Amino acid sequence: MFRTLQLARTAAVRNAAMRNVRLYSGNMYTKEGYKAAQEHANVAAETWRKISLYVALPTCIIFGYFAVSNEMEHIHHLEHDPPTFVAYPYLHVRNRKFPFGDGDHTLFWNPLVNPDPE
Repeated sequence: MFRTLQLARTAAVRNAAMRNVRLYSGNMYTKEGYKAAQEHANVAAETWRKISLYVALPTCIIFGYFAVSNEMEHIHHLEHDPPTFVAYPYLHVRNRKFPFGDGDHTLFWNPLVNPDPE
Protein backbone atom coordinates (compact mmCIF):
# COMPACT_ATOMS: atom_id res chain seq x y z
CA MET A 1 0.00 0.00 0.00
CA PHE A 2 2.73 2.47 1.00
CA ARG A 3 4.81 1.56 -2.06
CA THR A 4 1.83 2.27 -4.34
CA LEU A 5 1.37 5.74 -2.85
CA GLN A 6 5.09 6.43 -3.22
CA LEU A 7 5.04 5.43 -6.88
CA ALA A 8 1.95 7.58 -7.54
CA ARG A 9 3.62 10.60 -5.98
CA THR A 10 6.80 10.05 -7.99
CA ALA A 11 4.77 9.81 -11.21
CA ALA A 12 2.91 13.02 -10.38
CA VAL A 13 6.17 14.89 -9.71
CA ARG A 14 7.71 13.67 -12.98
CA ASN A 15 4.57 14.58 -14.91
CA ALA A 16 4.55 18.07 -13.40
CA ALA A 17 8.26 18.53 -14.12
CA MET A 18 7.73 17.65 -17.79
CA ARG A 19 4.94 20.23 -18.11
CA ASN A 20 6.90 22.95 -16.18
CA VAL A 21 4.07 23.27 -13.68
CA ARG A 22 4.55 23.49 -9.95
CA LEU A 23 2.93 20.62 -8.12
CA TYR A 24 0.04 21.56 -5.82
CA SER A 25 0.16 25.23 -6.93
CA GLY A 26 -3.56 25.44 -7.55
CA ASN A 27 -5.49 26.89 -10.44
CA MET A 28 -4.50 30.52 -9.84
CA TYR A 29 -2.74 31.14 -13.14
CA THR A 30 -5.79 30.74 -15.34
CA LYS A 31 -8.49 33.34 -15.88
CA GLU A 32 -11.12 31.10 -14.30
CA GLY A 33 -8.89 30.32 -11.33
CA TYR A 34 -8.20 34.01 -10.75
CA LYS A 35 -11.93 34.85 -10.89
CA ALA A 36 -12.72 32.02 -8.46
CA ALA A 37 -10.03 33.21 -6.04
CA GLN A 38 -11.33 36.76 -6.28
CA GLU A 39 -14.90 35.67 -5.56
CA HIS A 40 -13.72 33.59 -2.61
CA ALA A 41 -11.80 36.59 -1.25
CA ASN A 42 -14.87 38.83 -1.58
CA VAL A 43 -17.05 36.30 0.25
CA ALA A 44 -14.46 35.90 3.02
CA ALA A 45 -14.07 39.68 3.41
CA GLU A 46 -17.84 40.11 3.64
CA THR A 47 -18.04 37.35 6.29
CA TRP A 48 -15.36 39.03 8.43
CA ARG A 49 -17.05 42.42 7.99
CA LYS A 50 -20.32 40.95 9.31
CA ILE A 51 -18.52 39.27 12.22
CA SER A 52 -16.81 42.55 13.10
CA LEU A 53 -19.98 44.64 12.92
CA TYR A 54 -22.52 42.25 14.42
CA VAL A 55 -20.42 40.28 16.94
CA ALA A 56 -17.24 42.11 17.93
CA LEU A 57 -18.61 45.66 18.15
CA PRO A 58 -21.67 44.80 20.31
CA THR A 59 -19.48 42.62 22.53
CA CYS A 60 -17.06 45.51 23.09
CA ILE A 61 -19.95 47.85 23.88
CA ILE A 62 -21.50 45.41 26.37
CA PHE A 63 -18.23 44.71 28.20
CA GLY A 64 -17.38 48.41 28.14
CA TYR A 65 -20.70 49.20 29.85
CA PHE A 66 -20.02 46.64 32.58
CA ALA A 67 -16.48 47.92 33.10
CA VAL A 68 -17.60 51.56 33.37
CA SER A 69 -20.43 50.72 35.77
CA ASN A 70 -18.05 48.70 37.95
CA GLU A 71 -15.53 51.57 37.98
CA MET A 72 -18.26 54.07 38.91
CA GLU A 73 -19.21 51.90 41.91
CA HIS A 74 -15.54 51.81 42.93
CA ILE A 75 -15.25 55.63 42.68
CA HIS A 76 -18.46 56.05 44.68
CA HIS A 77 -17.04 53.78 47.39
CA LEU A 78 -13.76 55.76 47.51
CA GLU A 79 -15.64 59.05 47.89
CA HIS A 80 -17.44 57.78 51.01
CA ASP A 81 -14.57 55.75 52.49
CA PRO A 82 -11.22 57.27 51.39
CA PRO A 83 -8.01 55.34 52.09
CA THR A 84 -6.08 56.35 55.18
CA PHE A 85 -2.45 57.41 55.10
CA VAL A 86 0.04 55.22 56.98
CA ALA A 87 3.39 56.96 57.53
CA TYR A 88 5.89 54.25 56.71
CA PRO A 89 9.50 55.50 56.86
CA TYR A 90 10.24 54.59 53.23
CA LEU A 91 7.32 56.59 51.81
CA HIS A 92 7.63 60.14 50.51
CA VAL A 93 11.41 60.24 50.44
CA ARG A 94 12.26 63.15 48.14
CA ASN A 95 15.88 63.93 47.25
CA ARG A 96 14.72 66.58 44.79
CA LYS A 97 11.35 67.85 43.58
CA PHE A 98 9.50 66.33 40.64
CA PRO A 99 9.80 68.45 37.45
CA PHE A 100 6.01 68.73 37.07
CA GLY A 101 3.08 69.97 39.12
CA ASP A 102 3.84 71.11 42.64
CA GLY A 103 6.97 68.94 42.77
CA ASP A 104 5.78 66.76 45.63
CA HIS A 105 3.39 64.43 43.81
CA THR A 106 4.20 61.92 41.08
CA LEU A 107 2.83 62.26 37.56
CA PHE A 108 0.09 59.66 38.22
CA TRP A 109 -0.90 60.89 41.70
CA ASN A 110 -4.66 60.87 42.20
CA PRO A 111 -6.13 62.65 45.24
CA LEU A 112 -9.06 60.23 45.33
CA VAL A 113 -6.96 57.06 45.48
CA ASN A 114 -3.58 58.15 46.86
CA PRO A 115 -3.76 59.59 50.38
CA ASP A 116 -1.70 62.68 51.18
CA PRO A 117 0.46 62.88 54.33
CA GLU A 118 -0.86 66.35 55.20
